[in-house]
Amino acid sequence: MISGDDLKAMRKKAGFTQKQMADKLNITRETVSNYELGVGEPRMSHFFKWLAYCKIDINPLMIQISNVSSKLNDPKDIKDKE
Repeated sequence: MISGDDLKAMRKKAGFTQKQMADKLNITRETVSNYELGVGEPRMSHFFKWLAYCKIDINPLMIQISNVSSKLNDPKDIKDKE
């Protein structure tokens, strides 16, 4: 996924303290700290909210996910794998 250093950099650039980010995500400050230290990874819902609060454009990521999903659901690709 993304590194704790990246999460920390995004949060700081957005001007939030760990406590402010924690309040936005409805988690503890310690949990935010753990994410940033790489002790744990954020849940997907927390991750996407983190990106949104930091005003990170997630459209390229969503397009990439959609492309991967389309390939997985393409009957031609499934038939080729058998």
